[in-house]
Amino acid sequence: MAVKFNEYWNIIPDKMDEYIEFMQQSRIPTLNRLGINVVAMWTVLIGSSPQIISVGVAEDLQSCEEALQNKEYYAINNQLLHFVTGYHSKLLVSTSRFSHLPKGTEKGPVKFSQYWDIIPGKEKEYDKFIREVHYPGMEELDIKINGEWKVLIGESPNIFYEAMSDNEAKLVKALTTQKFRMLKHELLRLVSNYSSRVLTYHAFRSKSASSTDYEFYLV
Repeated sequence: MAVKFNEYWNIIPDKMDEYIEFMQQSRIPTLNRLGINVVAMWTVLIGSSPQIISVGVAEDLQSCEEALQNKEYYAINNQLLHFVTGYHSKLLVSTSRFSHLPKGTEKGPVKFSQYWDIIPGKEKEYDKFIREVHYPGMEELDIKINGEWKVLIGESPNIFYEAMSDNEAKLVKALTTQKFRMLKHELLRLVSNYSSRVLTYHAFRSKSASSTDYEFYLV
């Protein structure tokens, strides 16, 4: 089962050029080689810091653990700390609620992430609501759910509910509708510690016939 390795940081402003060169030439290739495939990196457009979220996907938990215990990962992470502040990470595994969704995809120029903890004792009611009301309601708003993840290692909130949109204007319009507000109102009866972020690409992978490149955007 695929696992996500999310990393968070803020870039030191006067080291942006060095940071991008390091990411392209050293850090991303190292993580990919170790088996943590960097599928995208995001910057926060609306929501709380940290500024950057890097999303890596490993084939399974064992593969991810082996990569994180590798001396190469330790060395490359120490180098990263020359360019960033506030570093931390989380290890996430997919919940079983949406087995039909592809695991680990990050396709779409705008990402809408919601985070929460399920209130103890309301797990069954939450499961029914998410499956039968919230998920189809978000799809009707053209906010495409691409996964629900739970934190295996890292601080709460423990549920990551992730969606994509074609563009910022469409997403903002959907989030200001009465339907979304009602969905959120009903959700808040079942969860605590709610927060959300709207994210846009910091870097994404573009594949060609001969190579795989990561294009970076300034933050």
